[in-house]
Amino acid sequence: LDGQSWLTGFVQGLVASMCVVPILSWTEDDQGSVGELSRIGTEDPVTGEKFDKVDNVLLELIIALALREEPGAALQAVLPVLFGQARPASLGGGFATFPFAKLTRLSNQPSVLTNTRAGELLRMLGVREDKVQAVLGRSVKQVVELVSWNQGVQAAEWGDVTQVATECGTRVLKTV
Repeated sequence: LDGQSWLTGFVQGLVASMCVVPILSWTEDDQGSVGELSRIGTEDPVTGEKFDKVDNVLLELIIALALREEPGAALQAVLPVLFGQARPASLGGGFATFPFAKLTRLSNQPSVLTNTRAGELLRMLGVREDKVQAVLGRSVKQVVELVSWNQGVQAAEWGDVTQVATECGTRVLKTV
């Protein structure tokens, strides 16, 4: 929303949505929306401290899952779009299958910073404290697994980005 903080617009968008369509991606070099989450909880070789940050993708997933479970909420479905590594045009283009086997590399611990921020936002939205406490205890791996268990769109099955977008639109319309 013009003139408002990104966070305000982001949360208002989730609250008003009937269906959230998160993009879950993981490339061969551990980039992408989920690939980058694999850094959370890793130990710095010099300081020995565990890496953590408020990750906006993880924050969106946490809030979406909590709102979907909230009685009376507008949010009815979470429809993930799953992307693996982009294939070069010389190999036919499109995308590889999302690497579900890599989910084992995600932390079994919560992202304290992201989960704390999610808890603050959920409290502002009036979510019951027992539900907020459940959110605070979810590990990075649990959150991504909960989202990826939903029936979604596997980009590898649809070729180029235009076909993926068309399939997403069709599925969203059928969902809501």
